[in-house]
Amino acid sequence: MTDRAHLPIITEFIELLAQRSDAFASMAGVGGMETAGHLISYLDENPKDLEPWLNGGFSELPDNWIERGSLTHHALNGKIVHPRQARHARIIKSLKEPRS
Repeated sequence: MTDRAHLPIITEFIELLAQRSDAFASMAGVGGMETAGHLISYLDENPKDLEPWLNGGFSELPDNWIERGSLTHHALNGKIVHPRQARHARIIKSLKEPRS
């Protein structure tokens, strides 16, 4: 099979990704482009969740899916951050917080 043979499938996936990301983002009050990027990042790191997402959408992903991706992003401070760094920083911060 040539690369061109995959184009209809890839095109269909991109259309589904865009539609679902836009709808999910609209409900969440965030951007569809950011949501789609987070999903691609997550699925790259967790390819086993592609089929559940295709069958059921975002509700099939774990609650913290948006934090478990592979792609870097701009942090609020303008720095480029890898998700692993952000997860580690969040864990360290939670360990330093006083417990009630």
